[in-house]
Amino acid sequence: MGHIPTIVVTCLASALTGLYFVLPDATHFAMIVFIAAAWFLAAICWLAQKSADYIAKGGYGHEEKKS
Repeated sequence: MGHIPTIVVTCLASALTGLYFVLPDATHFAMIVFIAAAWFLAAICWLAQKSADYIAKGGYGHEEKKS
């Protein structure tokens, strides 16, 4: 369930990247800014998901006590 934001933001970044080649030259600078921000958010979502997966598996410093 945690992968949904990563997938949505990556799809948005992909769509913006595709639109860059379709839209007129006057919008290219603004699109570069939006595309860079979208791919940055996709990377942050991916890293956050990897971190959550690592912690859920019993990551760093997690030791279960057995009775």
